[in-house]
Amino acid sequence: MTKKFNPDEVIGKPYQRGMLPYGGSVTKGKISSAIGEDEYRAMMKRLKAILA
Repeated sequence: MTKKFNPDEVIGKPYQRGMLPYGGSVTKGKISSAIGEDEYRAMMKRLKAILA
């Protein structure tokens, strides 16, 4: 079973490639914000509605 991504678990950790599958931000080498799957899907749905 695949573990679901939890943004709260990665905030504050040193960034490594692949740690932010849905986006986020890195400040001074540490993850300062992360986006979860639900928020990512909602943003993409709004974006597709705008572009359609």
